[in-house]
Amino acid sequence: MENAITAALSKQLILARALDVAANNVANQTTAGFKSEHANFREYVSRVANPEGGDETVSLVSDADSYTDFTAGGLEPTNAPLDFAIDGDGFFGVSTNAGIQYTRDGNFQLNAFGELTTRDGALVLDDTSSPILIDPEIGPILMSREGELQQDGIPIAKLGVFKFEDQSVLQRTGANRFATDAEPTGEARAVVRQGFIEISNVSPMVAMTNMIEIMRAYESAAQVIETSSELARNAVQTLTEA
Repeated sequence: MENAITAALSKQLILARALDVAANNVANQTTAGFKSEHANFREYVSRVANPEGGDETVSLVSDADSYTDFTAGGLEPTNAPLDFAIDGDGFFGVSTNAGIQYTRDGNFQLNAFGELTTRDGALVLDDTSSPILIDPEIGPILMSREGELQQDGIPIAKLGVFKFEDQSVLQRTGANRFATDAEPTGEARAVVRQGFIEISNVSPMVAMTNMIEIMRAYESAAQVIETSSELARNAVQTLTEA
């Protein structure tokens, strides 16, 4: 009984983490460039006594981990000149206080110094990993077929698109970004489209269904704890009455 309670409590802790992951997916189903996260579980089957007689089969989690689904989301037109979407492989590079990080969210803006930034102020990098400076007084920003940003027909920078052959090296950092100690590998096979954003790859229906399944599994673990606790109480009562 004690082992069943311990295992069920362990399962609840892991399921609580999985519920956080699922809830984060649901919360970011409209976040540009967001990549969904999924929890993996390794389970074993155990049997505990049923107070009504016989054994009850329960599924218990031994350990778990998570992975990111880097499948591309669809492209949504915005017609905003500082919105960009990667059609293909790769990530935009941004400079943060914690170093260079990577994102698929191309919803950019200009700061007071004319630097191209993310919505939370991280500097967007060009193909040489340098910040991109734009003078809004010169004229509108246009992108050439070669992917260069131009003003008045003059190239000013090329948006950096950084590729990783093994995307599992990318670790979530928050703010819809990823970090890694690994260097980008090769040239990304991608086209950057101006006036578009990449939508989240979260499927609302799948995300909600996953949350419901996790909640049911959590309730099942709670039932194991309740059943085992009842057996323990009955056993103590039997001993005291003997």
